[in-house]
Amino acid sequence: MAVVLVLACVAAGVVAVRSGWFGKEPSSAKENAISAVVGTDGLDVTLSGVHLSGPAGLAPAGTVVTATPTTSSPPELPTAITTNLGAGVDISLQGRQPDKPLEVRFPVVGTPPEGQHAVLVTVPSDGSGAHLVPASFDAGTGTITATTNHLSLFWPAFIDLREVGRTFDKFVTQTLGITSPRPDCAGEKVTDPSGTTISPVGDYSPTAKPAAWPCVSTKDGQVVVELTSNSPLPWRTRATPAATLDPQGTPDLAKAAILAGYHTLVTERPYAEGLLIPGTTMSYRFPAGSSTATVQGQVDLGTWLAMDLVFAVQSLMALFHVDYQDVGTNADRLTCLGDAVEAAQLGAKPGVDAVTNLARAVLSCLAPLAGDALKDAAAFVLLVLSSGISLVVGGFLGAALTATSADTFRIDVESTGKPITAADLSTAPVPGMCQHPAGTLVDGSLPGIPTHDGFVQLVAKGSPSEVDNPIVVGDLTADGTPDAAAVFMCSRGGVGWPHHVVLYGPGPEVLGSVDLGSVTDGEHSNVRNMSIEGGDVALEWNSYQGASFCLRGWSARIHWTGSQASVTGLVQTSGPAKGTC
Repeated sequence: MAVVLVLACVAAGVVAVRSGWFGKEPSSAKENAISAVVGTDGLDVTLSGVHLSGPAGLAPAGTVVTATPTTSSPPELPTAITTNLGAGVDISLQGRQPDKPLEVRFPVVGTPPEGQHAVLVTVPSDGSGAHLVPASFDAGTGTITATTNHLSLFWPAFIDLREVGRTFDKFVTQTLGITSPRPDCAGEKVTDPSGTTISPVGDYSPTAKPAAWPCVSTKDGQVVVELTSNSPLPWRTRATPAATLDPQGTPDLAKAAILAGYHTLVTERPYAEGLLIPGTTMSYRFPAGSSTATVQGQVDLGTWLAMDLVFAVQSLMALFHVDYQDVGTNADRLTCLGDAVEAAQLGAKPGVDAVTNLARAVLSCLAPLAGDALKDAAAFVLLVLSSGISLVVGGFLGAALTATSADTFRIDVESTGKPITAADLSTAPVPGMCQHPAGTLVDGSLPGIPTHDGFVQLVAKGSPSEVDNPIVVGDLTADGTPDAAAVFMCSRGGVGWPHHVVLYGPGPEVLGSVDLGSVTDGEHSNVRNMSIEGGDVALEWNSYQGASFCLRGWSARIHWTGSQASVTGLVQTSGPAKGTC
């Protein structure tokens, strides 16, 4: 249907030549036919105002050629051609077709306006339907001349490139109307088997107007981000961190035949990043454990204009019955088109010169596709378009500027809420303690500290420190996501220092920490028991001097304020009163 519509529009580009342009029609459709005989040297004769000429061998000597004027209107292409094109003439060769091309020349009066090119409208007897024959206009002799190897009814006419341009505009408008419904999953969060929550960042509600709708899911241990185009334009896309792009499915060609060109350009000459095609989806797969995945898009006007023009040219070629080879199956032409788009560097708001240069480059890419039998007609169409390209691309430029109010998009996908385990904390970051700098644990210990200079170590259950529950898991930030608290022991200068309690959020990442030596008076402070109660860390510990001198018991809570770890409810539970030892 899309092809028919475009052909219909292009057909409207064949314009009438009004009264006074062509020689007057015969007064009656029944006027007698005028005939001549092909000689041994060929044919050179004027019949019914039309000059016919051809070389020897175009038909056996003695064959009768006949020209019969007709008052019939020219045939309809997919839509009606404007009437009053001038007198049509039926040319026949005694029931046969010429063995060599025959030149036909129609007289006309006046000079066509700028941007109009001569053609003949004809109806071949093979039943293939009305089509156009390339022709040339000679202002000096006031004639339209064409060469044909198939005789039938002919009507002289002109193609108005302004009309062709408006036809392309309609075609561009059609592509601008390509939309996709919002998927129900757009913007929704999912939870993977480990409990990690994955969600797109931003507004993807039904009233939003993003360039693409994101849906997230998990599969085979990976995060999958599927983008559904919400734009009539193609977008170059790239993803970070390292991601793989799934093969893109076949687009819904019922929406517009232009999608076939887009799809081919993606599948046959893939871009390093990717190309999100109007009316389609694409999927990126990110490694599991990525806290944030990002897909960025840059509008690709060059590809859009190039593929629009390719399809429009193919549609125009069809009016000349040129069976133009499919660009999508020709690797050299795809490379040429891709290179032309790259070289054009149109940006989001190109100027008319940039669009014109791209159009000429696209036409030059198409030229080699015409076979020898099609060369003349194809070359004519490409030459006509090239010579008047500024008349054709005006609408392309206007549509491009209208369509690109925004030329980039960014979609971030966050992964949060993975439950923290003791195994996670064995390689977690750790803040500075015991005058050792912050770092990242390896097997529960901070590397890089010389043996004589001490250590920083995660307390393990059942270790000589005799800490019950040295790692506890629970919600400390009131966001419904599991957090953790862990006890660390450290030393400096050969002496064990007070324990530290570190709070962790998903990642794991450090939320805050408490040095128990700064909470109570004592050279040593060792945790005896730890749990999570009411969203706080409940602690019990002992403080003492030297070798268990002045031993006291304590209890308190560590509360996460949203910005720091704060000790509350400090109570001495055993031992001598303060100041007595």
